[in-house]
Amino acid sequence: MSEPTRGQGKDLCGRVHAVTGVECYLPDTHYPRPHQALSGDSWHDGLCTECAGSGLASDILCPSCNGTAFEPLDLPIVN
Repeated sequence: MSEPTRGQGKDLCGRVHAVTGVECYLPDTHYPRPHQALSGDSWHDGLCTECAGSGLASDILCPSCNGTAFEPLDLPIVN
C-alpha cells in the first residue's frame, strides 16, 4: 500500500508555542533547527514535564503547556 500524498500545508510542522500560541511554519523536516513563526520568533521545545505530553494535569488543561503537550526549552548558548 502506498503512502497517501501530502497536500499543500500538510507537510508543515505546525507546532504551537505553549505560551504565545504562535505556530511553526517550517517544513516538518526542520528538526533539529528551532521552530520558527511567521513573526520571526523562534523556539525549541520538548515534552511537557508536568503532564508528560498528555496535555492534561489533574483532569484539566495543563497550565505549563496549555494542552499542547510541549513546553518551551531554554537552551544554553554555545560559542
